[in-house]
Amino acid sequence: MSQELLYFLSIVAFGICIYLVIYIKKKYSLIHNAKILHQEQDEKAQLRYEEQRSYLIESITIIAKAYGNDDKLTCTEACMRLSTLLQTLAPQLLEKPELSVIKDVHLKTEHIPIKEKWKALSKQEKWTFTKEMAVLDQKYQEDVLSAAQYLITYDFKLLVH
Repeated sequence: MSQELLYFLSIVAFGICIYLVIYIKKKYSLIHNAKILHQEQDEKAQLRYEEQRSYLIESITIIAKAYGNDDKLTCTEACMRLSTLLQTLAPQLLEKPELSVIKDVHLKTEHIPIKEKWKALSKQEKWTFTKEMAVLDQKYQEDVLSAAQYLITYDFKLLVH
C-alpha cells in the first residue's frame, strides 16, 4: 500500500470521526433539550394540578362553612355541590361514614334539573321538585350539617395526591 493511500485513508477516517463527534453532540443536545422541555411541562402540569386541588379544597371549605350559615344554600344544593367537588378531588372521601350522607342526598337529587334546565321548567315542575327537595332537606339537615362540620375541620393534606 502506498503512503499516499494511507494518508488519504487516514484523512477520510479523521473526517468520519469529526462528523460522528458533531453528530453525537447534536443528538445529545436534542435529547438534553427534550429532557428540559419535558421537565418544564411536568412542572407546569404539577402547578396546574396543585392550583386545581387548592381551588377544589377552597370551594369545598367555603360551601361547608356556608351551609347552616346561609339561608340561601339548601341542604340538597350543598350536597349536590359538595358531592361533585369531592368526587373530583377525592372520591374515596364520599365513602367515609361522616360524609356518606352527602353522596346519598346527591344520588336522591340527581334527577332534578340544574342551571339552564331548571330555568326551562314550568312553575308546576319547579314546585314539584322544590317540595321533593324540602322533604330531603328536612330529613337530612342535621346529618349534612355534621358532614359540613367534618369537612371544615378535615385536613386535606392527608389526601394522597
